Amino acid sequence: MRRRHMLGAAAPLGLGLALGLPGTAAWAQAPTTRVVVGFAPGGSVDALARLVGDALQTGLGRTAIVENRTGAAGRLAVEQVKAAPPDGSMLLLAPQGPMTLFPHVFRNLRYDPGRDFVPVTRVASGDFALTIGPMVPAKDMKGFRAWLKTAGDKASYGSPGAGTIPHFVGVAISRQLGVPMTHVPYRGSALTMNDLAGGQIAAAVSPVTEALELHKAGRVTIIATSGSTRTPFVAGVPTLKELGIAVDVPLWFAVYAPAATPPELVDKMRQAIHAALATPSAKDKLALMGLVPSPSGSAELLVVQRRESDMWAPLVQASGFTPGD
Repeated sequence: MRRRHMLGAAAPLGLGLALGLPGTAAWAQAPTTRVVVGFAPGGSVDALARLVGDALQTGLGRTAIVENRTGAAGRLAVEQVKAAPPDGSMLLLAPQGPMTLFPHVFRNLRYDPGRDFVPVTRVASGDFALTIGPMVPAKDMKGFRAWLKTAGDKASYGSPGAGTIPHFVGVAISRQLGVPMTHVPYRGSALTMNDLAGGQIAAAVSPVTEALELHKAGRVTIIATSGSTRTPFVAGVPTLKELGIAVDVPLWFAVYAPAATPPELVDKMRQAIHAALATPSAKDKLALMGLVPSPSGSAELLVVQRRESDMWAPLVQASGFTPGD
């Protein structure tokens, strides 16, 4: 299923020449960039893609189309951009999973994150939350850990799905606590949170924003977040690292271009996106999603990507997870 959103008006023919971009003939003759996302319209990734499209329109005069290429947990979108010409006409906006975790949870991945793409920039970052529900008679990690030791088969946590980053963040937390927790996979964070608030599962790992409203209403309790520093969206909640649990996995989203896209063109697109991320409007939009701007260079993003991928490999293997197709 695809849905496209037009952003901005067509750039004048020859704008690439005026900007001194490489591949100016192709750039000028096809003054449209498709920002491809692997998720349905209306979610955070879709909203971020619109922001990126607006940035290309404002900074480079490009017409931008957000294209929703759903299916295969976002892999179809990644494959589509891999096959695109390296001329700036198609970009990928994705969370980190397809580039860091998927090589370890899918046997027949039809792309190589390091070989088939050029990182343009990270766009935004946030955190995952460890949240407990009314089944657990505790309000913090100390109480949760004590309860787990006597909970037996009630010691469970939900995630948005098997083979997702929240799934393996939960595995890492369980191993660090030294107490087994049964993983309960759901089809999305909303269903996870519903069952958590209803007392069907003890805990959940999800993006902070998915738990935030229920946390504020007192129906669930966020007891820790996954990043290296505390999130501004949940005042007073410590990080897992602060609590002695060696888990540091922020949530992040980034833009990628097909391999062989000229460096000068990547730089122009990066500069346009960075300029947009620095505006108050962008910061406000991201805050509504529980995210903050986190622009980066290509080399920096590639280092982060490789580090996270190296972290997941042994954890996925040790979990006993069976890679799928």
